[in-house]
Amino acid sequence: MVHYDAVLKHVGEFGTYQKRMCFFAFLPSLSVGMHMMAMVFLAATPAHRCRAPEGAVLAARYNWSEPELLNMTIPWTKDDDGRQVRHSCKRYDLTTVELNGSYRNLTNQRAIWNVTSCDAGWTYDRSQYKTSITIDNNIVCDDKWLANMAQSIYMVGVLIGSITFGDLSDRFGRKVLMFVGIVLNLVSGISTMFAPNFTAFVILRLFVGVSSMGIYLVNFVLACEIVGPSRRTLVGTVDYVFFVLGYMLEAGLAYLIRTWTHLQLAISLLSVLWLPLWCVVTESPRWLLAKGRTEEARAIVEKMAKTNGVDFPDALWEKMVESKDKLTETPDNDRFYSAWDLIRTPNLAKKSAIIFYNWGVITMVYYGLSLNTSALGGDDYINFFLSGLVEFPALLMSIIVIEKWGRRSPHIMFMVGGGVACICTLFVPSDLFPLTMTLAMIGKFGIAASFNIIYIWTGEIYPTVIRNLGLGVSSMWARVGGIISPFVALLADSWRPLPYIVFGGVSVLGGILCLMLPETLGAPLPQTLEEAEDFGKGGSLLCPKAGHRKAEDRKELEADAPDITPSVDTASSMTNPSFYLSFETGL
Repeated sequence: MVHYDAVLKHVGEFGTYQKRMCFFAFLPSLSVGMHMMAMVFLAATPAHRCRAPEGAVLAARYNWSEPELLNMTIPWTKDDDGRQVRHSCKRYDLTTVELNGSYRNLTNQRAIWNVTSCDAGWTYDRSQYKTSITIDNNIVCDDKWLANMAQSIYMVGVLIGSITFGDLSDRFGRKVLMFVGIVLNLVSGISTMFAPNFTAFVILRLFVGVSSMGIYLVNFVLACEIVGPSRRTLVGTVDYVFFVLGYMLEAGLAYLIRTWTHLQLAISLLSVLWLPLWCVVTESPRWLLAKGRTEEARAIVEKMAKTNGVDFPDALWEKMVESKDKLTETPDNDRFYSAWDLIRTPNLAKKSAIIFYNWGVITMVYYGLSLNTSALGGDDYINFFLSGLVEFPALLMSIIVIEKWGRRSPHIMFMVGGGVACICTLFVPSDLFPLTMTLAMIGKFGIAASFNIIYIWTGEIYPTVIRNLGLGVSSMWARVGGIISPFVALLADSWRPLPYIVFGGVSVLGGILCLMLPETLGAPLPQTLEEAEDFGKGGSLLCPKAGHRKAEDRKELEADAPDITPSVDTASSMTNPSFYLSFETGL
């Protein structure tokens, strides 16, 4: 029996052709990174205070200066540090005040004046943000939660996109769906800037989320299907790098473009640059083989071989086609596995619960820290840029340490260390924002590193028969974490450090819970549900000590890698990256 991977190894697992295709396929991930984090600037909330129309009339009558007018219209309140600041959601009702006497006497009477809400609207500080969806729709004070809801609904779109585009790309092809996503992203993104009201904005952003995840999913799958088994982790990492680069580039665009409509237009029009890629990106040969379009697949592989400077393996190809035909004729008597199998037995249920919790927490904290950099103080644009930049060393360190010290210890270290750093922001005065920023970035470093580890670790804990299923359900929990995250940020209205305490607390708990998960470095991969149930209970599957994974086990893990893409004998399979991709690998 000859598998398509054998052909790939002959023509080159990651030759010139694959490198070129991966680069072209990953370029749209720049747009995905921008749209995913855009709400930081689209819904920016600058300093604001109530508008008092009668105040301007009275100021002209009594010759009040601007500071005097402010004193007569806006009451004082205390911030979380006990400092006196102007209230942003309350004002004095001057229509009920008898303005007799001098300014000094009037100020002494303010304690008994009626205080009302901002019934006449707000005045915004536009020195940094000229416009935002928040400013245009007055989504502040009691309506502040609406902006967070918009981000949660965007994440619902991400969930919908991961499911629908995964299925549709199995039906109609990777290349077609990738460009459907690009076009939908372009149209919905441009339409968003013309949204006549906030409701329309939220709905259009939902479609942006659907298309963004669709692009990221399909280009990942396409890249994984054109490279050899040993390079799939690498290309997945590179795709994530493009996502983060887009995320960082948005800081520069937002600095130059201070109106939300023009910024939305700029990041949406970027998709126009990806449309000509239709002429250079090819369909996945693996998908073509799965659909029985052997000649089209052969033409692409012949081009691949030529570009990589090797001869096309005619004999190997013919054997592979014969093997495919035999497998197609063989009835499939394999058992059907469902999500119930993830929790059907006690030990596996315990491990699944811990894994699901970690995926949800990591996603919630990742987006919570990424989308709330403006709450840290200092420069919004620098904070946002650094939040993306810190992911590169986190990713590199996670790759290094998991091969030396295993999966469990580094994951716990990153989760607990990052969580403690977030909690420590509680003890930092608001005027020491560089220290607050440093602690938040340590938290982001830890959570970004944990994301890379939990993906690899999850795939090694679950047995072969439900490995993809486990990754898929885990990603569903990740999406739940992304939906919850914006609402956790609202806790800052009650107490400024509270969101970071929550993010830190759930991270520390997630790390501690992982003490009950088995180390997998150096351990043979479980194959069946029975082996998975014994795995971690001191059975024979556990190696006496963590070491480098045996060569045969590494090959087995690589052999399992095609599970994330349809095998040549599968006419239609639910492409599991549609579930487990997180922007966390991202997403």
